[in-house]
Amino acid sequence: MKTLVFYLLAMGIVLIACKKPSNPYDTAITVMVDETDTLPVYPTTQTLLSPFKLSDDPWQGMQISLVGIADKDVNAIITVSLEKEDRLTGNLTIRRAKVQRFITELQNAVATFRPHKCPRSIIFRAVAEQATQLANSAANKRYLLVFSDLLENSEVSFYNPQTLALLKNSPATMEKQLQCNIRIPSLNGMQVWFLFAPSSYSQNNVYMPIARFYESIYRAHNADVHVATQFSMP
Repeated sequence: MKTLVFYLLAMGIVLIACKKPSNPYDTAITVMVDETDTLPVYPTTQTLLSPFKLSDDPWQGMQISLVGIADKDVNAIITVSLEKEDRLTGNLTIRRAKVQRFITELQNAVATFRPHKCPRSIIFRAVAEQATQLANSAANKRYLLVFSDLLENSEVSFYNPQTLALLKNSPATMEKQLQCNIRIPSLNGMQVWFLFAPSSYSQNNVYMPIARFYESIYRAHNADVHVATQFSMP
C-alpha cells in the first residue's frame, strides 16, 4: 500500500513538472517602428525590457513582436518569445541562460529596423491591425508601442495643410475617412503608447494634434493610451 502511495505521489510530481501552462506568456508586446522617416527615438532592448525587471523575476513569460510601418498594409513581423516557467520546478541557472538568449534575440531583432525611403506611409490601418491582433492575445498584460511621427501619407495625407486643418477642426470627419472598412474591437486591458520626441516647436505643433487624435480614438475603444517620448512605467 505504501509503495502505491509513493508511486502516485511521484507521478503527481512528474505531471506537475511536465505540465505546460495554458497561457505561456504573462506579457505580450507589439512594437511598431516607422521605417518611412528617421526617428528621434527608436526602441532599444533596455527600454523595452526594463519596466518588467527580468533580472528580479526571470520566470515570467514574454512575447515581443516587432513590425515595421511602411508603404504596405502587410509587413514582416519578427517575434521573440520567452515562455514562463515554474520557479518551484525550474533550474535557475538554466532559466537565466534562456533569459539571456531571449535578450540577445531581441537585440538582433531591434537592430533590423532602420529608415528607408518610401513615397507613402500607411500608419492608421497598420496600427489598427496590430491593435486588433494584440486584443486577441491571452496574455494578462498587453502593450502596443508605436514609434512614429504619425504622418499618414496614403489616401489621406497629413503632409497636406488642409488635411491637418480638417483633423483639428473636424476630427470626426477625419476619423470616418481613415476608418473606412476598419473595425477596431474593444481594447480593454491594453496599453497603447504613441512614442515620439518632436525636435522643434513647429514639429511639435504638427505632431501633437495627430497624437491627440489617435489618443481619442483608442480611448474610445477602451485602451489605456499614453502619448510620451519613452516607454516607462512607475
